[in-house]
Amino acid sequence: GIIRLVFAGAVLLNATVSMLMLASPYGPSGTPAIVWVFVVLALQIAAIVWVLTGPTPDTKAQFLGFLIFGDVGITSVILLDTPTSALIGTFLFAINGALCTFFLSPRVLLAHLAFTNAVIVLIGAMAYVQDLWGPWDAIAAVLVASGASSGVPVFASIAWSLVSTDAKASDLDSLTGVRNRRGLQNSVEDLWETALATASPVVVVMIDIDRFKTVNDRFGHDQGDAVIVLVATRLAALVDGHGVLARTGGEEFVAVLTDVDGDLESVVSRITETVHDRADAIPVTASVGVAVLTPDSSLWSSGPSAVDRATRGADSMMYRAKAAGGNRLLSTFL
Repeated sequence: GIIRLVFAGAVLLNATVSMLMLASPYGPSGTPAIVWVFVVLALQIAAIVWVLTGPTPDTKAQFLGFLIFGDVGITSVILLDTPTSALIGTFLFAINGALCTFFLSPRVLLAHLAFTNAVIVLIGAMAYVQDLWGPWDAIAAVLVASGASSGVPVFASIAWSLVSTDAKASDLDSLTGVRNRRGLQNSVEDLWETALATASPVVVVMIDIDRFKTVNDRFGHDQGDAVIVLVATRLAALVDGHGVLARTGGEEFVAVLTDVDGDLESVVSRITETVHDRADAIPVTASVGVAVLTPDSSLWSSGPSAVDRATRGADSMMYRAKAAGGNRLLSTFL
């Protein structure tokens, strides 16, 4: 909803500028120019209606189309005004730059900035040729417009990149590189949406390395950490493409998976053999608990919160496996 309002507001601002230009004595003159502004205005109103009532934009192609529509629409309208007003209108390009920052790639942002600055230089040259400004005034105006239109999205892009990097780092376990508990929680909703869209079961797997304290006591914590990293690497490779893996405790891992490809049962059944390799310098085994949520489960209508219930079920199965001697997998359907 917020994204819809932001996009609609951006287009509404452009549409308002188009209407004001039509009313201005310094705006477009001549039938073709006035008709074109009306065409752009109609397209902008249609875009507002589409943004507010149509499907939420969720692909790069849609965002790129929106950017091109904005850049071309702004340019085609402001160039019909006097150069002085047109240069002020270039500040609208900053909104499209923000679109690139948050929804498109840095490469697209660079292309947008190159286009924006080319238009600004063209308008400055037009003002100079028409004797509206002297050379130094034209250069100063171009620099101000360029700084306003380009500086904001550039600084926003840098800040967003830094924030995103920090956010991703806070979702990862520093030792193993897999997700931590927070990262797991942040990933569950997307995975749940995938399961809903494909009517696929959701499987929660609890994995606990057996007798890990003995490993630390006998070989030292550095070797214990190496074992944890090795197990995490193997498990991450096994579940890759099926869901997310997180380290939620010292020697405890949780995987939340969905069966989109129909081979998840085989993946889950290989967990204990993935953890244990007799050729390892420090061979370890694991106790594994599995809880399966199917679309016909009474918990399915609970949404992502059903994963919490499944986690408790998998945890119970894991402790039963450990109490039975470890190195085994027990499962339950919820």
